[in-house]
Amino acid sequence: MARSFSATCGPDGLRHHLADLRSAVPSASGGVVFVSGQLAQRASSVAELVRSTWRGTPACVVSAAGVLSERGEIEGDTGASGVLWSGGRVTPFALPERAEEPGRRLREPLARTIGHRSATAILFARPGAFAPEMLEALASCAPGACLFGAGTASGSAIGVTSEGELLEGPAIGLAITGFAPPIVDASPAARLLEGFHPIEDVSGGVVLRAGGRPALDLLSAATASLGEPPSPQQLVVAALADPLDPRGGAAVPRGEAAEPAAALRSERYVLRPIRGVDPSRRGLLLGDDARPGVRLAFAVRDAAAARAGLEGIARQVSRSALGSAPRFALYLSCAGRGQGLYGAPDVEARILRQRFADLPIAGMHSSFEIAPWAPGQARLTLYTGVLALFRAPS
Repeated sequence: MARSFSATCGPDGLRHHLADLRSAVPSASGGVVFVSGQLAQRASSVAELVRSTWRGTPACVVSAAGVLSERGEIEGDTGASGVLWSGGRVTPFALPERAEEPGRRLREPLARTIGHRSATAILFARPGAFAPEMLEALASCAPGACLFGAGTASGSAIGVTSEGELLEGPAIGLAITGFAPPIVDASPAARLLEGFHPIEDVSGGVVLRAGGRPALDLLSAATASLGEPPSPQQLVVAALADPLDPRGGAAVPRGEAAEPAAALRSERYVLRPIRGVDPSRRGLLLGDDARPGVRLAFAVRDAAAARAGLEGIARQVSRSALGSAPRFALYLSCAGRGQGLYGAPDVEARILRQRFADLPIAGMHSSFEIAPWAPGQARLTLYTGVLALFRAPS
């Protein structure tokens, strides 16, 4: 059993919605509450409200740029959404503020919660304070776990344990065991402008050469069709894909493709901002993820690609769930999508509702996304929608 809600409301209205959910799911095992606007600024008070209203139920309170459910999306206003469910064992956990050896410090506490193959870890990280190596530490602690999540709008997420303890840190997670792992997929709101090129020369996060050419020349060639200069809606970003498999072909393809255009669309990649340009060396500042061997392309934020991508992953997730009983879903969508991208409200909520009807869904507009990559592995990315469908085997 699961129930969701979303509403434009203040603390009193939120209390009412939380109480309604608790009445509808009396044997709840876990929940998530997303809050935006003034409620996000008062996340500690919201956590106290969740602790008292959902007494004994582990949960997580997450500040967001906006919130959503199967009913619609709330942007630019104070609002809340959430889901409460029964089934499985839910354990909130916090990652340490600083850890010289994050893997060692995390191994013992996480081994008790997500240290086996059927575990799921949902992670909500504070912007600017979450080190990507924490994802590697999580992978080493739980190599078979399903890992995904998102970045908060500001401040830390707050975990509420079943004993009523409040947990804070650069990243707060919910570990779920004893429940079928969710079906998770992700899709970027971007259109690739050209193919991928292996990075050959990097210095201090500045990519100097890729595909036998200066990186800045590659960017100029890729964006030539966008006009001079590109419009504000045509935000150009870097797309990074894994090195080619030694046997030839993409390292982690999404599926078989018969033609080059389809193969390009099926490529799995993460988006990174272009942080700067080095004209003297014809280089681009892309950060530490741009390493020799990693493949580089350029993409533009695109509403049509975002819509088609979400429709595609919703269709694939729905097909993958055949033979099981869907219980609820979480959808974590970048704040750079939404009405600002589509020019209309509720576009993504309508796509999800058309595919999943009245399935309880809760989600947020996030500062960045943590997208699944391989069993026990995830990557930070931008302008991405992450959909997770939880179900019970039938």
